[in-house]
Amino acid sequence: MSANPLAVWRDFSPRTRAVLAVNAVNSFGGGLVLPFLWIYLDQVRGLASWVPAATLAVQAATSVVGGLAWGAVLDRLAPRPVVTLVMCVAGLGTGLYAFATSAPAALTAAVVYGLGISGVGTVLRYLYAGAATARERGLAFSADYAVFNAMTGLGVLVGGLVAASGPGSRAGRFAALYVADGLTFVAAGAAFFLLLPRIERGDGRKAEAKAEARGPAGYREVLGQRSLAVLLATVTLCSLVSYGQLRSGLPGYLTADGAVGPEGLSGTFAVNIVVAVLTQVVLGERVQRVRRSTVLSVTGVLWAAAWALVLVAGRQHGTPATATAMAGVLLLSVGEALVFPVVTGLLNDLAGERVRGRANAMLSVAVSTGSVAGPLLAGATLPLADGLPMVVALIAVCAAVALVGPLLRRTLPADADLPDPASDAEHTAAAPATAASGS
Repeated sequence: MSANPLAVWRDFSPRTRAVLAVNAVNSFGGGLVLPFLWIYLDQVRGLASWVPAATLAVQAATSVVGGLAWGAVLDRLAPRPVVTLVMCVAGLGTGLYAFATSAPAALTAAVVYGLGISGVGTVLRYLYAGAATARERGLAFSADYAVFNAMTGLGVLVGGLVAASGPGSRAGRFAALYVADGLTFVAAGAAFFLLLPRIERGDGRKAEAKAEARGPAGYREVLGQRSLAVLLATVTLCSLVSYGQLRSGLPGYLTADGAVGPEGLSGTFAVNIVVAVLTQVVLGERVQRVRRSTVLSVTGVLWAAAWALVLVAGRQHGTPATATAMAGVLLLSVGEALVFPVVTGLLNDLAGERVRGRANAMLSVAVSTGSVAGPLLAGATLPLADGLPMVVALIAVCAAVALVGPLLRRTLPADADLPDPASDAEHTAAAPATAASGS
């Protein structure tokens, strides 16, 4: 595949292109409401102060349980009805927030939305994993990361404009945003329901692999594979030092003593989105030629340097603090954009066909666990010594991530650590003949 993004897009199978296109619309809808739930329930709906916190906690807890359930269902049923159902449940849940005028209504929406959204990432990764070659899978995960960040960022901008200055009452504008988000989920479910039967023929997994998948399986089989268990634990640490800190430890540390103001903080978030997208556009194809264990180690080093810069930024003020913080966030964003698509591709290459749904569900749980543990760590350590213990702990975790790479390489199959482009090319060249013989 070419390094040119347009050429890469043309080289994707119809299945992969369809999933990317549908998820672009879905990600835009998610961005419309991404930053607003706490503000909406607290300031717009005027609910008690405990309601937003309880809503987010219920949503997170339901997401973990729901994700495990969806993974098991995917390993037993064809993806078409599962994907459609997942999207519709998520759409119903976020749509219910539009009518959350009381605590019971908000908590009900949290349960439904948590159940639905927990399956969205799982089913999308499952569909990308249906690509014919490991190389296309890796590129699909990279492209999805870029599409998600770009469209979510666009949605955040549009949602912010509508919430601030759109027509109608403030409550009406927020409600309209949640309804719009729900409609994008429903549209995604309908699109998958219509498209999957047409694009799966000749582009799915081998028939014998599907037959093998019908055998009994469970989450014990996923965690029983040492490489998978280590990889999932590492993803949890990666999520803790990146996703888990972007909206908690990072702003909390930088603003505690006035090192960075609101404008500078907004700039760091803009840097995060822009750099994540550009990294995938520039490096998404090239990183496929690098050992995945090496990418993991490099990411750990980048993140350790990023948090060291954040540590320095918190001891400065004004423009120097903002510039140093943005440099740290830049490194943090590059590491995110490199490692998460790579570990997703690695996990799907290591997972057996019959537990692929469960493996992707466990990946979602690992990311969610790190995202929850991050704020907990920040809350416990930020008050101590002006946040120094928190940043030192994060640097130590990043160093641990860097060390996992060489340790993991010893146990990884060579073709999983670095998929062979030659074998992928042979597979692609043989595919038309295989399809012809079967028709």
